[in-house]
Parts: sequence; C-alpha cells; structure tokens
Amino acid sequence: MWLRGFFGGWFLFVLCHLASSTILHRPRSRSSGISALNFVSAALAVGTSTFTGISLITGFSFLITGVTAFGTINEPTRIGQHSEHERITRAAFGCPINVAVSDGTCFESLSLTQLAGESGPDGHVGRGFNGGVGAPDTLDPVPEGPEAHCDNADFLDSKLFGLDEYPQSRHQATRQLQTCIDHLRQRFSEGLDAADHIVDEHARIVEKEVDISVFYCRFSFPELHLHIFARGKCSAIEGFGRALHGIQDFYAHSNWADSPAEGPIGLSNPPGLGRDDPPTFLDLRAENAIDEQVPKNLSTGCFGGGLTDGPIGQPGHPLEPGSMDCTGRITHHTMNKDNGIIDPYTGTTNSPGPNTPRSNIEDNFERAVRAAIKDSQRQWRFFREEIRRFYGTERGNIIICSLVRDDPTHDCYGRRIAFVRDAGEETTGGNRIADMQIPIHRWLLAELEGNAHDEGSGEGPTSHNTTKRRGSSGDMREHIPLPLAGLDDIPLVSTGLEFSTALTELIRNSTAIPTNKTAIVAITKAHNPELLNQIAHIFRAGDEGIRVHIGLLPPASAGSGPYRNSLIENPQEDDLITAVLRTGGTYSILHHDNDVSSFLDHVISRGLTNYDNPSDTSTLLSPGLSISDYITPSSEPRRYNFDATAHDNILISLSPISTRLKLKVFLRHVRTNFIVKELDIGRGGNATFVAELGFRDVPRGDAWYEVEVRHLGDGGFEGDPVEVGRLEGSGLFEVSVEVQDVGGIGDDDDDYETEDEEEVHREGDGSQGMKGESEGDAMKKKMYEGHEEL
Repeated sequence: MWLRGFFGGWFLFVLCHLASSTILHRPRSRSSGISALNFVSAALAVGTSTFTGISLITGFSFLITGVTAFGTINEPTRIGQHSEHERITRAAFGCPINVAVSDGTCFESLSLTQLAGESGPDGHVGRGFNGGVGAPDTLDPVPEGPEAHCDNADFLDSKLFGLDEYPQSRHQATRQLQTCIDHLRQRFSEGLDAADHIVDEHARIVEKEVDISVFYCRFSFPELHLHIFARGKCSAIEGFGRALHGIQDFYAHSNWADSPAEGPIGLSNPPGLGRDDPPTFLDLRAENAIDEQVPKNLSTGCFGGGLTDGPIGQPGHPLEPGSMDCTGRITHHTMNKDNGIIDPYTGTTNSPGPNTPRSNIEDNFERAVRAAIKDSQRQWRFFREEIRRFYGTERGNIIICSLVRDDPTHDCYGRRIAFVRDAGEETTGGNRIADMQIPIHRWLLAELEGNAHDEGSGEGPTSHNTTKRRGSSGDMREHIPLPLAGLDDIPLVSTGLEFSTALTELIRNSTAIPTNKTAIVAITKAHNPELLNQIAHIFRAGDEGIRVHIGLLPPASAGSGPYRNSLIENPQEDDLITAVLRTGGTYSILHHDNDVSSFLDHVISRGLTNYDNPSDTSTLLSPGLSISDYITPSSEPRRYNFDATAHDNILISLSPISTRLKLKVFLRHVRTNFIVKELDIGRGGNATFVAELGFRDVPRGDAWYEVEVRHLGDGGFEGDPVEVGRLEGSGLFEVSVEVQDVGGIGDDDDDYETEDEEEVHREGDGSQGMKGESEGDAMKKKMYEGHEEL
C-alpha cells in the first residue's frame, strides 16, 4: 500500500496526533517500546482508541490499504485484508512443520517473523508487526509509492481488440514497469550491502548485528538510516523484504498469471497471459533494460488514488494531491487480486476478495498466490547467490546462516571433518579428524596436507565477535606418524581409504556435533577398483546425514578435457558417483595435482556439510576440475556460476555420463539477463563453449555467467527418426572447467564467445550445433542493435 502527498501531509499529521495515545507506545508480545510505526496501526487502532471518529479513520484506511496491494494487515471485515503478504512469505520460507532447524533454504521461526511479520487477531489492527515484506506499507514517515507495487504499467492493444486508442503506449507502460523493477533492484542491493555488517573480515559473526532475541527488527526511514542505526541482519532482511513485497505485488497487480472473464476483451475485462513461469525481467540480479523481455499484452492497473480507484477510470481527485488521471485506462480495481485467505503453511487459498473482482474469475487468486510464492523462493536463491558471490563463499555462507537461523552465534559454529587420504606402503594410515569453527579454505588445505590447522588468535568471544569453540585436530589413529610434507607425497592406494573408520569417528561424536555438521573430505590417486569398495560406506554416510566429498588426482598420463574415461573404467563407477552425490557432497576429478585449491573452493561453494548449503545452491565452477552431478525430472535444475575477466576466458565442457541422458543447457550472462547459448545435449555427445569479458562488462572488470542444466524428459531430439530410440531425463553428467589466458578484453564483434570454440561435439545425434542461431543468439543480436560500444 502507498500514501500520496495528501496522506503524507495534512491527513497524516492529524491522524497521528489523534491516535498517538494508542500507537506510539504499543508493545509487542516480545518487547516494548520499539514497535514498527506503521500507518494501519495508527489509523485502525479501533480496539482501544479513545478517538471518537472511528468510522472516519476506518474509511480513510480503507482507501489507502484496501485496494493497492496484497494485504499487510489482518482486517477482513472492513478492509478485506488477511495479512496476505505475511502468509505468502511464510508459505515460501517457513521450515516444514515439526522441523525447527533450517536447511539453509527455510527461515527458523523468529527470523521468519522478522521477514514475514506477525499479524494480530482478526480485526485487531495495530497489534501486529509488518516485518520486512510489509515494510513498504510502514509509516516511515509515509509508505512507499507506486514503484514499490508495480502499479501504472497498464496497456491494452487497442488495434488487436478493435478498441479506441489506449491512453498509454506499450513503451510508456514498459517504462513504468522498468521504474518498478529498478526500485526493487535498489532495495535488493541495499539488503546485500547491509549483509556485510553481519560478519567481520574473518567470517566471524558480529554478535550485536544478529541478536534478535530481545527486540524485533524495526523497519523505518530506509532513506536515512543507511544501515548505521539498525542491526546488520535487520537491514539485510529489510532490503530483501522490501524487494520481495514488489515481486509479490506484481502477480496480484498484473495479468501475468491470470485469465480474463468470458466475453469481449476491454477496459473492464483485460486479457490474461495465463503464465506459470517467472518473468525473466524480474531477475533482480540483472541490470538490463527490460523492453525486449516484456510481452506485448502484459498489463498492471492504473491506481489513481484512494478516492478514485474503481471499476471505471476517473480523473484525479482535487482533494488528493498527486492523484493520477486514470480516465480510459485499466484500473487497479479491475486488475488486482489482492485479497483472500491463504494458508501460511501450504499456500493454498480460499475465499478470494472482497473488492477484487478479477479474483472471482476461475482460479486467478490461487494462481497469483502460487506464482508469488514460487518467485519469492527464486528471489531468495538469487539473494543467496549474490551474497556468496560478492562476499566470497566463506563469508557468504556464514552470512546466510546468520540470516536464516535464530541463534547464529551458537548454531552457525562447529564442524567436525574427517580427512581421508591414500594409504600405501610408506604409511599405514594418515587420516585425520578435525574440529573447526566454520568452513575455511586454508584450514581444510592444512588438514589435507597432514598439518593441524591454525584458527588464529581471534578465537573465543571478543568485544565484537563470537565463536563457538577452539579448533583442534589430530590423527584419526594417533599412533600413526604423519611424515607427509605436501600432497605430492600422497602414495597410491594399497589397503583402502578407511571410510569406515572416518564414519565411526564422526558418528561417535554426534552428541557434541550432530552429523549434519560433519563431512568426509577424501583426496586420492585411486584409479583401481579399490575405491569402488567404498560405495557401501558412502551410502551409510548419506543415511547418517554426513556429506562426502571425493577429489581424484589425475594419473601422470592424463591430458586436458573430460577426464572420466581416463580414470576408473568400471560399470560400478556410476554407482560410486551416485552414492557421493546422494550425500549432498561432490565428486571431482582434478586436472592437475596443484588443483587441490580449486577442489576445496568447489567443496565450500557446494556446502561442506548438510548444514551449510541446500541442494538448490548455485555452485561455483572452479578452473581445473571436472565435476559430476545428477539431474532428474523432479529435481531443481543444476546451476553453476563463474566469472570471466579481462585476462581469463573460461572454457566449459559439458557431457552426459549416463548413456541415454538428454539435457537442456543454458548459458546466461547474468547482469545483462539474456541467454547467450541454449543447447540440447545427449546421446553421448558433449558441448564446449567459451565465456569471456566483453566491452559491455566495462568498467566492472568481470563478466558473471550462469550455466543451468535441466532435464528434457523422455523422448528424442526434434527430427530424430523413431528407430533412434528414446532418451531419458534422469542421470549423471560432467562439467569441466579450464581457463584461457587471453591477456585482454574480448573481440568487439563477439562479446561473449570466440568462434573457434563454438562447435558442439556430438556423436551421431544429427542435431544443430552452436553455430546455428539459437533463441539466445537472436535475442542477443536484437538487444544490441543500435547500441554504441563503450
């Protein structure tokens, strides 16, 4: 909801003065004296207010809150709202019932309340808390404007439907939508900036920045506090929540997901797009102009003001400064699907309305809510990816842990890791067990090299930071000497990798550190069936919630490229990889002995333990690795991210491991928000492509890319004869990454790929290679036509 100049001036002053006795000191159940100063608390404190003009206040409140967005308050009788924003957000981010510990995707109870808010009983307005998602409707000193709700981007194709010329062109409507998206991007960015305060430079949590045990967050005056007067966790939640508000409102205020009523299309019955996919242009990581991504018949509604919004567009009201003229336009009243009852656990809906006629058409309210929940989850994934990319995976993982967990200064610390290395004739053991506060690359590397890691002098609580325990480590069997000076001294396997001993050590100490905070990291030169004997132990690790990460060092004869066929050639290899991935861990083949550092980067990015990152995490692709992964029709697409720089292009090779696997692969340039390449890969073939820095990435100095791998379900490629056979949508695949040293910015004529690497290598599938123009290629050309070089 939003307030225009009239409400921000005279009416706001009078109303706050009249209701001050009921709102300025209203405590919440957990604290006192810091309640969010939201407009509806002021205007609708009808349960205790001594103000005699209750009906007048309620009437004005209806004008402001009842018609402009998914609801923030719980007042179904007079206003028709049921805290819709809160319930959508709880359905999107709440942990499963009877699950108190976050998996990194869901928010624990108290943290979720900071984001979603907390409504009071029906009709008792002012007893609740708006939360971060309701912050745009908070009196700080006025609610945010139409840019926070994606209003006024209305359009109707009058020629298509044989109507009079529409007052606003498609271009003008898209400009209004661009204003909304730019605003949401700004709020998203503010949340990212604030997250920097949550941990120090050593990834240790700053306790005062995350403590919400006594006082709830307070979301107000966002243009003034600049994260100085608020806790870091609160400001990060506020920025993300304010962005989330507009994302959710887009589906309530637009025809993206809905359907029109039966009968002719017109101002009172605009067309519906009926989409169930999230819009590309709502990717808040991007920085692009959205013109080419907006469907022609997309429309929101014109909101002229609280005094004029209705089924027929009217001129602005003279008593409402800033009121818009919506004459002859699709109104907000006509288009919105703001109100209805939403189950905060499942997201299911019933009883749409009142005051939302579009909701009464088929299942439009249900579709809007379902789309809002789905896109809210997508934006949280984007937010996590931005945090990890901007602050690094080490700091980023702890920041995310601090956001979703109620007691991060206790819960985010404490890992127990078993390091398993080859045992040969020179050493009969060499495995280690280590306690460490958090996953830090240099600590893991030290343990792999047979040395105790050093967590530094900053251990234990300080005036600003808090840590759980002092790190310690030692031999898994203490009588075994560790003469190894480095990874080059690791001998070949002769007696096994001792996974069973590692499991026993981790499970035995599960009381102090639960198994979801434990992992096995194995580095090996095993290239014989001995490694396959560990499959049963790895399956057991998965059953216990222990992640397993295996890095295979290459044989001396290994070259570059996909490495699978040069290593274990055994039908059971797929079972080994599947067992590792089932634990949530990683299976990587190192291209060189000195790529151990890249292997550890990959492990930390994917999540050292099950406590660290959920399965939908976009994984950092580190050069010098070939990583294996698994996809099914029911799983989320697998996503990987990497940067190209002025001096380094990134060479990606992707190939199925499972014989009949069929994949859809997208290479996306994130900042410009378009698909550079789109490929179908299968039948044993592979694709190799180069991503590079282009002139339009200047002055950033890097280009952020994302590879997305989806299943294609059962069937062959288009044009295949029937006798070719069917391909499957489930199975294993491999992604290999190398760096090309180019020494400068890429060719002006090909911003994102070099033609030398554009060919797709497939064996016998007969499908078009990369040199054929894909949808992404066409889009890239269209987007860049007429643009000058920097």
